[in-house]
Amino acid sequence: MAEKSINKRKLIFKSVYYFITLLAWGLLAWALRRAYHYINLPKAFWVALVCVGVIYFCGASLFTLKTGGLKRFISHCLLLQLAPLCAFILTLWVTSSRMDVRPIAGVANTYERSFNDLQDTQKRAAIKNGLAPFKSRNEIKSRYKQLRKDKKLVEISTNQKYIVQNLTYSSPYVVPKVEKLLNDLADAFQEKTQSKAKFVVTSVLRTKEDVKKLQKVNGNASSASCHCNGTTIDISYVRFGEDRRKPYSKPELRLALAQALHELRKEGRCYVKIEKKQYCYHITVR
Repeated sequence: MAEKSINKRKLIFKSVYYFITLLAWGLLAWALRRAYHYINLPKAFWVALVCVGVIYFCGASLFTLKTGGLKRFISHCLLLQLAPLCAFILTLWVTSSRMDVRPIAGVANTYERSFNDLQDTQKRAAIKNGLAPFKSRNEIKSRYKQLRKDKKLVEISTNQKYIVQNLTYSSPYVVPKVEKLLNDLADAFQEKTQSKAKFVVTSVLRTKEDVKKLQKVNGNASSASCHCNGTTIDISYVRFGEDRRKPYSKPELRLALAQALHELRKEGRCYVKIEKKQYCYHITVR
């Protein structure tokens, strides 16, 4: 009975020990993901790597000196738990210190309050300025020549002003007013940065088929999405094509994009909603 009791305690101890270990590494992974979205990843990555390396070296040295008893336990903690935990704390600290963005002139201090145009408002603008939803991408291709001739739909692609990422759940087509808005936004963005930096367009025109596919992986995707009318785009506020001749940090590029977007919104050119989970601006032309 005594032996069973000891084995049970050992099992509980190991379960708790390895749970803490997995939690520590999970926290480090989360911190690095957060760092990727808000600052230049290499800076946070190297902080984490150096921290892990130093603690691993200390733990390994201690382990080689004496491999039994308390020292063995401490070395295991150093290797498996303290290394990722310390790296997590340092990475989070570096990230947090770079996340603060200066207030924008004429804009509320938080992006959530500054860019919060409701879905219903954007949908009304999409119906007014856009096209009826397409059933499929084949329908877009079959009708595109005529729609382009009638100046109702244009294709956008990566150029000197902005980047259109490889689209999975949408197609790179918009109404002409959106193309004009994109060009003006890109010009204002590059003027503010005095560089050739580019923002990234992450979502454009969705067909009914695209929406159904998206709903399988994103429960928030709406069948009444403004993206279906060709009037709406998503632009990332954490990913940029940087100008190597004039490098900027992500917070600086993010601020410049927000300022340029705010000015166009103030002129009555567009509605904007910040989407925190997707790390993007949801923009509908007016």
